[in-house]
Amino acid sequence: MRISRTSRVGGAGLLALVATYGIGRLAYGLFVPGFREEFGLSVEELGFIASAAQTGYLVAIVVTGVVTARFGPRAPVVGGCLLVAIGAAITALAPGPLLLAVGVAAAGTSAGGTWAPFSDAVAGQVPSAGRRRALALVNAGSPAGLLVASALLLVAGERWRAVWWAFAALGLVAAAASFRTLAPGGVGRDHGREWPGVAWFVTPPAVRLYVVALGISVTSGAYFAYAPDTVQEAGLASWVGPAMWASLGAAGAAVGGFGGGIADRFGLRGPLAVMLVLVGGSTLALLAVPGGVLAALGSAALFGVGFTTGFALVVIWSQQVFHDRPTTGFTVALVFIAAGFVVGPSLFGVLATSTGRCVALLVSATPALLAALVPAARSPLERRERR
Repeated sequence: MRISRTSRVGGAGLLALVATYGIGRLAYGLFVPGFREEFGLSVEELGFIASAAQTGYLVAIVVTGVVTARFGPRAPVVGGCLLVAIGAAITALAPGPLLLAVGVAAAGTSAGGTWAPFSDAVAGQVPSAGRRRALALVNAGSPAGLLVASALLLVAGERWRAVWWAFAALGLVAAAASFRTLAPGGVGRDHGREWPGVAWFVTPPAVRLYVVALGISVTSGAYFAYAPDTVQEAGLASWVGPAMWASLGAAGAAVGGFGGGIADRFGLRGPLAVMLVLVGGSTLALLAVPGGVLAALGSAALFGVGFTTGFALVVIWSQQVFHDRPTTGFTVALVFIAAGFVVGPSLFGVLATSTGRCVALLVSATPALLAALVPAARSPLERRERR
């Protein structure tokens, strides 16, 4: 059976994002209750650990942009997958908070090496007709990884260290798959080209993209770091947190993989605004968690759809805005995404400690809701239809 280039590259990207994004970067919140109990960490300290991981991710994004332009996408992607394996192993072995923070930070940093380079890989290895589908498939790796993480934790129970060993193994598998699938050297359109001037980065469509990327990321960063801990603090059973992540991953993967088709049929503006409202609204829905398990699972499912599909549309929008240099442009957009994920957990942790979780949830939901008011640029197809 012959597998298309769209499926090969998209599938390798999905597996890489399962390991580095869904697990290395986003699954941390699942383990916050266990880390808090075993290591005696406060909510604020756990927020700073999450932000440290996101700071490492931010640094990795910048390094990845340079490495991808010089060596192509295979080197940073394989390196990121190996780093999540190392970070997960350190976390599994951690005897105290310091090594725990190092392992979590390394695992979170790994994601900086995988997402942006696949813009180059898709541009260079996938026919134009399949690029949106390949990008949406890559993006679906995040919720799929959360689904894997939650399933492993539900099976393992309190043996969270065994789960992190499984994460390390998945990182090694993803590294092997990426090495086999991605072409060596520079295959993308950015390869070998000089860095553009400042004006290229600050066009009106680019600025709107940055604002939306920042807004959705602040809200998402807070949700991923604290949603399971919030429902457990509200009195729900410990299994509800992993069940939420399973709901998030299943709903996100079911819908997010069709992000390319949604953009083709409905454009970017309306669908992206809807997804931003879902991200903000699902965060506010955590205020209703004391009412029962269904509120928690419903919040996670709505967030999964909004987060996964929203970021798929952001990737497509970035490809449209920076069509001549996809990886260079998306790398800059990722800096704003990373900044939001740095701010979100720390902001929530500080507010939850000083004013309570209700205020923290209200403030955390606001950036995504405000970003929904920012219009995405219309695609060439939409502009032709309006004529």
